[in-house]
Amino acid sequence: MDAPVDVYYWSDYQCPFCRRFERNTLPKLVETHVQSGTVRLVFVQYPYLGKLSMTAAVVDRCVWRQVRAERPRAYWRWHATLFDEQGSENSDWASRDNLLDVTRGVEGVDANAVDDCMRERRSEIESSIREDVERASRFDIRGTPAFVLYNREEDVAGKITGAQPFDRFDEAITRVQNA
Repeated sequence: MDAPVDVYYWSDYQCPFCRRFERNTLPKLVETHVQSGTVRLVFVQYPYLGKLSMTAAVVDRCVWRQVRAERPRAYWRWHATLFDEQGSENSDWASRDNLLDVTRGVEGVDANAVDDCMRERRSEIESSIREDVERASRFDIRGTPAFVLYNREEDVAGKITGAQPFDRFDEAITRVQNA
């Protein structure tokens, strides 16, 4: 299914405002727009809050690579768990060891495979993430959470920054969809 509106969501696992968005807005956004086929949500790493943000971003990519083909819902369980476990910025909660411990507790995700991916592919993945960060600067994105809503068919876009309430997203999606 091809949704008419893409929502690109730039996030940092250490960002407390991303956590607020994840808890307060994302569930209703998924229920109302993603599940109905109106929106395709594209999660993009924007690790800017410190060295451990990049570690969390690399773990994220490794989890996705492991589960995307057969268990994509496991990724979203892992993703939600990471925000549930979020500690203060640049504390050990986002260290490699702790992230792997959290991963061990998520059904459908193999922490050993994630660890192998990190050891074998970290520099390649970091390079890819840095490219995403550079791409974000073209949209004047400098922090998280940030969102670009894009109607591919009409070539119309909108932007939302911050942990906004569902109604702001609903209005922006409708505006971009009906452009």
